[in-house]
Amino acid sequence: MKIFDVSVDLYNGMPAFPGDPPIDIKRVLSMPQDSFNVSLMCTGTHIGTHVDPPIHFVAGGYTVDKIPLDHLYGPAVVVGLPGIDAVSARDLQGADSDIILLKTKNSALWDSGKFHEDYVYLDESAARWLVDHKVKTIGIDYLSIGKFEGGEAVHKILLGAGVTVIEGLDLRKVEPGKYTLACLPLKIKDGDGAPARAFLIKD
Repeated sequence: MKIFDVSVDLYNGMPAFPGDPPIDIKRVLSMPQDSFNVSLMCTGTHIGTHVDPPIHFVAGGYTVDKIPLDHLYGPAVVVGLPGIDAVSARDLQGADSDIILLKTKNSALWDSGKFHEDYVYLDESAARWLVDHKVKTIGIDYLSIGKFEGGEAVHKILLGAGVTVIEGLDLRKVEPGKYTLACLPLKIKDGDGAPARAFLIKD
């Protein structure tokens, strides 16, 4: 068995979607002056690797603490799409899994340490395909599943149908294929999203 960590590190100055609160981590108690180390972390709920529940874009939708656990753990397929700028329904043909993770050229963007507007995203046909095929969870390797400007429509299609969205994955060290996904968002009561630790297991 091999386990792959597919979450990004959280650190001061890391890329954040424009308009979202940046992360701020600072040490407030430090050894040896103090008996132990303690840090204060202030961040938005959609930083780094994170999970979107319906309430993020759908009024009255359920919150991050209510996401069904089988959306966050189970058989998954990583689909490699290295040469495209937008994912369409045609690109998803043959992706036979309740949990689909998209490995695109986005994964290389994490090396730059800054936000890029020209990331690969899902178009509306792909979002509808996922809903029509009753996919439980869709993940992508950058900070939004929708395009930089106008991506709300894709979010509303997916989240309105109860599809869980995982954003900000790092799939650089993972080959396309079948895995078991474990994605563990913070259980924020009534939360509109939450940072997550995500990993893939290969038997």
